[in-house]
Amino acid sequence: MLIIEHTIETTASADAIWQIWQDVENWNSWDHGIEYSTINGPFETGTTGTLKPKGGPLVHTKLTLVEPKKSFVDESKLFLARIIFSHDLVKTEDKVKVTHKIEMKGPLAFFFAYVIGRTMKKNLPAEMASLIKKAETL
Repeated sequence: MLIIEHTIETTASADAIWQIWQDVENWNSWDHGIEYSTINGPFETGTTGTLKPKGGPLVHTKLTLVEPKKSFVDESKLFLARIIFSHDLVKTEDKVKVTHKIEMKGPLAFFFAYVIGRTMKKNLPAEMASLIKKAETL
């Protein structure tokens, strides 16, 4: 099981970050590894969607947990593996800590960790910095 995790602090409000997170169709405005993404309903537990990584196949995703203005988890199934993306907000006295975690599970998790996990690990800090930059302008 591969786990990639990155945390960043910001002066942006949790509301601003949440607004960006739930705007699924514009994730590519801050996550430059995404060609496009869609959502098939409201941003709540159980809603499905799609995600098209640049240079990769279309992936079907599902929101498996949504706690408004706190966290959400989405899962994508691959061949004999799944990727779990966790997104968390923790308010401190004067800042917000934003954490993204990526887990790969299943019999072929090791394969996908090698094929796409390295790129995800390399790109995660820049993607999160872009998210924070966008949130700080709202």
